[in-house]
This record gives sequence, structure tokens and C-alpha cells, in this order.
Amino acid sequence: MRKSILLVLGLLALAGVARSADEEMDEDLMQSIEDTNKSLSSNIAQHDDHGSADDARELGDMFSRVEVYFVQRGHADDAVDLARKSRQLTLDIMHSVATADFDAAADASVTLSRTCKTCHRTYKKDKDKTQGKHKDAD
Repeated sequence: MRKSILLVLGLLALAGVARSADEEMDEDLMQSIEDTNKSLSSNIAQHDDHGSADDARELGDMFSRVEVYFVQRGHADDAVDLARKSRQLTLDIMHSVATADFDAAADASVTLSRTCKTCHRTYKKDKDKTQGKHKDAD
């Protein structure tokens, strides 16, 4: 019985992931990434190891969702690479924080922010064009 329930839950989860790839990138997810990234930077600056680690872990999970979206969307290899790079940076940040190397964590955090902006320059503009919007800057 327990295995059947787990199997059904797993299939439902897969169906949800597949369905979400057909939809546009969730704006709430992007806002959560932005907010958590700001919190991460603040926590690193304050040498808050627990807050920094929690934010980095949460960002890693969110970047996994971004990666799945772009893999399933297709024709976005650079976005997939940027999502993977972002996940790796969150792991680097967690390692740096765990060893109390907040300078390295801060450097990785800056690189993470730049990586986000790189992806936004391409994919946010593409989305805005398809929706008839114009963005001057991110």
C-alpha cells in the first residue's frame, strides 16, 4: 500500500513538472529568487552563517526548477548552463560559509547576481517581446 501511494505521488510530481514546462516561467519564482538573493547578500555581509546557508540552499532548489523549465522548453542551452552555474555557485557559497570564508562567499554571491542578469538580458527580453512589453534594463 505504501509503495503504491509513493508511486502515485511520484507520477503526480512528474506530471506537474512536465505541465509546468509548457507554461511561462513563473514570475513568483523569479521574484522569490531575487528576494532570496538579496537576503543572501545581506546575510553574507553580516557573517550570518545559518541565514546564508539557508538562503543558498533555497536558491539552489529554485535554480533546479529553473533548469528543469529550460531543459523542457528546449532551444535554451545557454539558460540551462546558467541555471547549472547558479546551482554550483550556491554550493560554493554554502561551502565557503561552512568554512567561515565570507570573502569567498561574497565573491560567489556577486558572480551569482551577474549570472542571473546575464540570463535575464536574453530571456526576459525575449519574453517581453512576445508579450509586447519593452524593458530598458533589469
